[in-house]
Amino acid sequence: MKNKFFAISIALVSLSATAQKAELKEASKLVDKKNFSEARVALEKVEPLLGSANDEQKAEYYFLIGQTALNLAATQDQEKNVVKAVEAFKKVTEIEKASKNNKYSAKAEPITTLLLAQIVNEAVADNTKGKFKDASRKFDLGYQLSPKDTVYLYYAASTAISANDYDFAESKYKELVNLNYDGKTVYYTAVEKANGAVQSFGNDKKMRDLLVRQGTHVQPKTVTEPSQRGEILKNLSLILMNKENYSEAEQYITKAYQNNPDDNDVLMSLLNLYSQTNRNDKFVEIANAALAKNPINALLNYNLGIIASNENKDDVAKNYFQKAIQIDPKLENAYLGLANLTLKKDTEITNEMNNTGTSNAGQQKFKALKQQKIGIYKEALEFLKQAKSINSQNESINSLMDEIQLYLDSEK
Repeated sequence: MKNKFFAISIALVSLSATAQKAELKEASKLVDKKNFSEARVALEKVEPLLGSANDEQKAEYYFLIGQTALNLAATQDQEKNVVKAVEAFKKVTEIEKASKNNKYSAKAEPITTLLLAQIVNEAVADNTKGKFKDASRKFDLGYQLSPKDTVYLYYAASTAISANDYDFAESKYKELVNLNYDGKTVYYTAVEKANGAVQSFGNDKKMRDLLVRQGTHVQPKTVTEPSQRGEILKNLSLILMNKENYSEAEQYITKAYQNNPDDNDVLMSLLNLYSQTNRNDKFVEIANAALAKNPINALLNYNLGIIASNENKDDVAKNYFQKAIQIDPKLENAYLGLANLTLKKDTEITNEMNNTGTSNAGQQKFKALKQQKIGIYKEALEFLKQAKSINSQNESINSLMDEIQLYLDSEK
């Protein structure tokens, strides 16, 4: 009985393989005849039989799927069919790479080269038009089609940020981190004599140099694009911070800071994280280390002033705010910091005024305290005026100035 079952099994596999081969042959003929709708139907019949197909048959199947979907994209469901084509051609590459063959990969290469150029050009056009989400998805599709061009994955992430599509951006940035993508590139350019335009030769220095020697191009240059690693880690951290995932955010932003402690954007993002998580000790430690290297950083001085003010170290805070203004006289918030420090004294004085009593001594003390209050308000008003001269549209400043001026007028 076991032998009989074995024989039946062999017969079924043989029948399946024969049907599969016939359907693939039929689909290939239909593709050659450019009858893509019928080719799609024929390929749908092959799909259930793929489990018993060998690698060459699988590669052929996905190659035909890619051709069919790509051609159908010209007349129907463009986005869906282009995605399907990209996925199919990617499968061809994966299958033949594993089986150390390139029969269909070689056939697919000229098709995918043109397709990649089309996808990337459309992504660039969408980005120019402000259609950032569409651009992001197309850059990602370009990367899926050509994984060696990691820059398209970077563009997918950065344009997703522009589209406020933070979940997608997060996933793409994490891919870049896992790939250890740096983004630092060198490319070669020269000016074409015929039209005066700068032409990029990518990394093909030999071709650029050849054309310069032939005299068709002049002004050869080597252009170095800086590393994008800090930006990637910083943006990923900011996305996670907005989700209040502070623990994971800290992993990325501290890595960015360790990689380049002189990057001011990274530094401020790290300090922002410590501020949001109420870790003032870490904030002060990092800020002071940064100030030791760059004492003329106005924002660092201002932020240290805020921390000191919150800890009621008012003299220290005042010193930091004044340093910030010396460095950047247009730093509005530093003047507001000084105004707030001045007005902090008002609460204590007002409480004392309310408890002086009605005796002659009490009344004398009340008058002295009132003069102190008026002095405080006048001092604060001067700081607010300076802030207003920088930003006259700040309604909170205008409102507070009106309130103070009203009191001062009433005491004349």
